[in-house]
Amino acid sequence: MRFVLLLILPLMLWAQPEFFGYFESEADVMKVGGTNYSFGYNKLRLDVEARPNDNILIGANVNIQKYWGKTTWNLLDFLPEDIWRPFFIPDPSSSSSYYVPPQITLSDTLLLDNVYMRVSFPLLDITLGRQQISPGVGYAWNPTDIFNTKTLMDPSYEQAGVPAIRLAIPFDSRVSFCVVVQPADDQEKTTRQYWLKVGDGGFDFEITLAEYKWQPAYYALFGEQYFEIRNLLGGSLVGEMFGWGVWAEYTHYSLDYGWEDLTPEAVFYPRMASFKEFVLGVDHTFDNSIYILSEYFYNGYGTANKDDLNFYDYMLSLGGETHSLMQNYGFLYIMHPTFDFVSLSALTVANFDDNSGTIAPQLDWNIFENTNISLQGNFSWGDKDTEFGL
Repeated sequence: MRFVLLLILPLMLWAQPEFFGYFESEADVMKVGGTNYSFGYNKLRLDVEARPNDNILIGANVNIQKYWGKTTWNLLDFLPEDIWRPFFIPDPSSSSSYYVPPQITLSDTLLLDNVYMRVSFPLLDITLGRQQISPGVGYAWNPTDIFNTKTLMDPSYEQAGVPAIRLAIPFDSRVSFCVVVQPADDQEKTTRQYWLKVGDGGFDFEITLAEYKWQPAYYALFGEQYFEIRNLLGGSLVGEMFGWGVWAEYTHYSLDYGWEDLTPEAVFYPRMASFKEFVLGVDHTFDNSIYILSEYFYNGYGTANKDDLNFYDYMLSLGGETHSLMQNYGFLYIMHPTFDFVSLSALTVANFDDNSGTIAPQLDWNIFENTNISLQGNFSWGDKDTEFGL
């Protein structure tokens, strides 16, 4: 909090700051398998921005989030039993040691989420600090985004700030080049991503390159120091055809392994040394005001056969460290402004590989000015050992 004050006070001296933000309260009731979860949170976000002059923008926001209800979850409740049983149920005939079931804890936070300064020169913009970086054109999935994790039940929810240095060079109104760097103590582990964006006619195109360290959180949970250096080559396009919005996003990954200290029998090895991901999407608003958005996503790192899934695949997916559990997915969103202050919508996510999915209808009511109430349900289908059927 002292750091926040040190930031805000100079802003008040340099320029007239603008304060804004919101309060959000959420309550959830969820049943997974035979376990019920009731939980929620209250959240306050306060933003401040100031312009000492025409060339400098300084901004920050503080998030205060307080959870209630069930805040410690057993991760095994979210996995099929035949996936986790070999790790956590000892075989009486074996002397092997077994892991303690991992827990997920929802912790209260007081977070300085974004704090940044943007300096604009005639031919260059520099942004320093913790800032918003959101690559890609997809809605539910962004294969070219190495910085953020999305939830499929609310893909457009705000993302956390990324500590980085960003350089942007605008060549003209529709051509620009951008570099993002996240320095690390080891130069080999420094994250770098580059974009070249070009607009032509009704379409915008982008080519991107990236190199970054990828170390899943669960490796540390089980005492492993394994990591990969991932190299990404990708691109995207977005535009309009025949009154429909269309977009596509593609990446190809190649991996360099940092597993020198692992034993040969370790099961932490990645499934493949290179793979691709892509998303295809369309959206349209009809004359009757119905809006639809649909995407297809392919993840080459996943498997098309659920019998080939293992414990680590689920851990990567639940942790948001892979974009999906399996390979082939669909996403559909439908919305209609049914009444003056009420809109009805629904989203559906389907796993085409294990024939499971979920549908989530939602009602949004703008009850007062700047005050909104949302009610969402969620119903899934599929066999009990599938991704959504569980």
